[in-house]
Amino acid sequence: MKWQAAEQIRLAAIEKAYAERVRELTRREMEIAQSEFARARHMWERAREEVEKAERMKERATLQIDSTCMEITCQSCRQRFRP
Repeated sequence: MKWQAAEQIRLAAIEKAYAERVRELTRREMEIAQSEFARARHMWERAREEVEKAERMKERATLQIDSTCMEITCQSCRQRFRP
């Protein structure tokens, strides 16, 4: 009887140590996952900022091209309609 109780205590201690080890590994994995998620979010935000910057540059270039085309058109019209 005492041997069985001692064996149960030993097994319970082993199971407890195993559970603590699994808990620690899980905690570390969660920390790593949170760190990677924060890094991915930062990268996504930087990429979004770059896309917005590219869109602004495209808009500025489009406006400059449009105004240049209008100047050419206007100069062309003046030449055509001069007496």
